[in-house]
Amino acid sequence: MRINSKVIYITLIIVILLLVTNNTSYYWYTKSLLTEALSMRMESTANQIRTSIELSEEGSFFVEDLVGEKLRAVALFAASKLDPDADKVSNEQLVQLAKQAGVDGFSLMKRSGVGNDIMVAKSSEPKELQIKSTIPFGYWFTAFDQLMTDHQVSIPEGQKLPNFWSGIYEVPASGSSNVSKFGYYYDGSTNYIICVFVNADKIQRFKEIVGADTVVKKTLAANQDILEISGLHGVTFGSKPIEYKGNDGTSFISVYDRPLLFGSYNITNDKDLKYYKESIENNKPVSVVESWNGKPILKTFMYVPVKNKLTEIQREVPYVISITSDYQSIQETLNKQLVQLMLVVVLFTVCSCIFIYFVFRFITKSRETAVQSTQEMYIQNVDLMFATIRSQRHDFLNHVQTMYALLANGKKEDQMKYMKELLEEINEVNDIIRIGHPAIAALIQAKFALAMRTKIDFTYEFTGLDGLALGVKSVDLVKIIGNLIDNAFDEVNKFPPGEREVIVNGWSESNQVTISVSNPVLPDFQVEDYNQMFSIGYSTKGDGEHQGLGLSVVKERIEHYKGTIEVCVEDGWICFKISIPMQ
Repeated sequence: MRINSKVIYITLIIVILLLVTNNTSYYWYTKSLLTEALSMRMESTANQIRTSIELSEEGSFFVEDLVGEKLRAVALFAASKLDPDADKVSNEQLVQLAKQAGVDGFSLMKRSGVGNDIMVAKSSEPKELQIKSTIPFGYWFTAFDQLMTDHQVSIPEGQKLPNFWSGIYEVPASGSSNVSKFGYYYDGSTNYIICVFVNADKIQRFKEIVGADTVVKKTLAANQDILEISGLHGVTFGSKPIEYKGNDGTSFISVYDRPLLFGSYNITNDKDLKYYKESIENNKPVSVVESWNGKPILKTFMYVPVKNKLTEIQREVPYVISITSDYQSIQETLNKQLVQLMLVVVLFTVCSCIFIYFVFRFITKSRETAVQSTQEMYIQNVDLMFATIRSQRHDFLNHVQTMYALLANGKKEDQMKYMKELLEEINEVNDIIRIGHPAIAALIQAKFALAMRTKIDFTYEFTGLDGLALGVKSVDLVKIIGNLIDNAFDEVNKFPPGEREVIVNGWSESNQVTISVSNPVLPDFQVEDYNQMFSIGYSTKGDGEHQGLGLSVVKERIEHYKGTIEVCVEDGWICFKISIPMQ
């Protein structure tokens, strides 16, 4: 028997499909894990940047506070040198005082007669004199008003000291410098607020050394796969920030209103604003894979709020840290793994094919061995039957000569006895031939010979099997009937020679072929569950060649052909009755 190539191909296709499905799932699962790992690393980097910025801001705020304290001391010095009436102080006097105190300038601010406004009355800086109203300054005006009214400032913004308030370093409304630090002093002894200011280049220099942009540069240098880091304003990014008008008519944006607070923002995408807002709304990091210049990148947005303070030094506006990393490294890792997986798949497929081939060879060889064994028994049975027929034909002349001699000598009784024995032998062979199925006939012939040797009264009768297409392989018929007869022979061998009897009947009805095998059993024979009889290993025999296998083979073959088997024990006899549908 050859291996069915169709079965091999189907099995091979199933194995390949399973491997492809498994490895595809593994590929995407690995990709998601690597992407998630990179996202978590970017989130961790964003947290580190956030912490570093907060620490640097703490330092810059400390420097600002030191500058503020210095401005208060200078303001006290100026109060001791100036006349309490602003009208008696000249701008040139303020210029000389600024040089003497080592600051960039002084301004004197007093209430105007219109709407309780506060304006610059005198200043060492000519551009400051152009400021006619401070009401548009927002909380700065509130601080001026509180200082002149209560001599103290209570608003949360800025640095507050006795009779003194200092705002954050900012772009001057007068446009006198890029960024300046202002301090305001009023103790009620004068009719004006002393405003002292210095250029905030020291604070800016400090920020350049340890500030956010420096943190960004160091982070980029330490992480080659990070392409860009951006500090996006938590309010003004994606919208037009408020523009202020200086006294000279030029527009300027507050230091703290800039859409980009630190870093750079050159790798842009139309969906960045969407993910920016999503990170703010959910207050959770958002990571997305995008394409930039034909290369995959991973962008992570992490919101840093001000309302939910982590430390007291968080004075900055809310912002979103955006980190853009190179996703190409993950893609290369995945491609490398994919090549490795493909090699593993090919190797495993080849090994699987070889394994399946040998498994089929083993199964086929086992089946061939079983079939060969049955066919050999079948051929032996057929050979035995034809040998008997040939023997009868060969000895026919001898039989005739013997009967003639007995008749010539007048021994009629001996002749009749001889002829009776000869007719019985011939009828036995004819009965076997009349069974109508060569395989069954050959099997019965062999079993009949075995029954004669073991002194078993073996009777059989088969009707209606001539020319029928049973739909059952001859080898399987031999297995079924042969095992039932062998089982019956083994059981009756427990009896004395005169009590050994086995009856086999076969017939066809209702499009089924039915075979029954009956034999006596010992009085103590009991089977509580007949299904046990068909289990592998079950046996009531003390010895034998095939203990516990025969009935299990019978059941397996009958179920294969969708047949039935019944077992009946009655009046000291057991009967096995099988029915198999005909073709």
